[in-house]
Amino acid sequence: MMDDRERLRRLLIGGGIAILFLIIAYVALVFAAVVVFTIFLYYAVRPIFRSLDRFDLGRRVRAALSILLFGLPFVVLIVYTATIVASSVQEFLNSRGLLESGLGQLFRELNTGGIDLTSLQGLGGSQMGLEAVAGRLLEAASLAGSLFVQLLLIVSGTYYLLVDGPKLAEWFFQTYDDTGIVRRYARAVDDELSLTLFGNIVNIFITAVISLTTFSVYNLFAPTGAAVPFPALLAALAGVASLIPVIGIKIVYIPVCLALAANAWVIGQLELLVPIGILAVVSAVVVDFIPDIVVRAQVSSDQTHTGLLLVAYIVGPTVFGLYGLFLAPILLVCTTNAVTILLPYVLSGQRLDIQHTLDEYTDQEPSDAVPEDSTE
Repeated sequence: MMDDRERLRRLLIGGGIAILFLIIAYVALVFAAVVVFTIFLYYAVRPIFRSLDRFDLGRRVRAALSILLFGLPFVVLIVYTATIVASSVQEFLNSRGLLESGLGQLFRELNTGGIDLTSLQGLGGSQMGLEAVAGRLLEAASLAGSLFVQLLLIVSGTYYLLVDGPKLAEWFFQTYDDTGIVRRYARAVDDELSLTLFGNIVNIFITAVISLTTFSVYNLFAPTGAAVPFPALLAALAGVASLIPVIGIKIVYIPVCLALAANAWVIGQLELLVPIGILAVVSAVVVDFIPDIVVRAQVSSDQTHTGLLLVAYIVGPTVFGLYGLFLAPILLVCTTNAVTILLPYVLSGQRLDIQHTLDEYTDQEPSDAVPEDSTE
């Protein structure tokens, strides 16, 4: 009888805990963009946070300095860049008459957790009457308020992750992880996210900024027929293309240069080939070689497959919106490490001491890898 009552009591308590977890999961789903950006900002400022330890500062002071000196400027720069790219994409769609097509609908659905990207660049639109101006002001105030609340949540979450995150993780491991397998999984995910999430995003961002600066400066001096079209859009594409090994950014600037050269040939202005050739050389050195050698070597990941990362960066924004650029790599890293660490433990009950990667295996076809039978 006592066992039944004890079992019932435990079931009721477990049900209450399950309800609490469901509520928390619902809130996290509603604020999915905030949660994802918080995780990204945490990994972005954590290297700065750790480097400040040499000055014997407290965790709270280091967390505040890291966010103020690097985190907030970085977030503002990302939002500004997203606004520039959104405006460029809409201009491109308008020029091709695609704004009302499926591509235009897809562009309108790319948002930052409920904030329409078109609103960011549409608030300063064309000439309007007094009522339209008042409506735009209300829209701007609503947008600013929503941005402020989300930014406040992101900064607060990042701050407490920096200050109390290690304590919370250690409490969880000591309380619930007797085997140590969850600790190992968490460490593997943490190390990989430090490179995959932050490192590759930094690589994309730096490459895009260098590309945008190069194309914009070139357009200041280039003749009309040799100017780079839609420099912000091409810079964003160059940033994403930097994930592809070897060819990378070449798939962006080489077709652009060839198209400009072909246009100069068609219109009979061969003198435009000189600035176009300069653009090709500068792009090869400044946009392609320097980021690939200097930036990639410092921040790129060596565990997660590059092809899978590229697919994640492309599919993520399409499925989830703008924050999918960060969410998809997080899901990819968690899944790949779950397959290599947790799944073998679940199937066999044993821990694997070595975590293998695809690079360790032969690239031969299965039929070629099987040795021939030498027996007569």
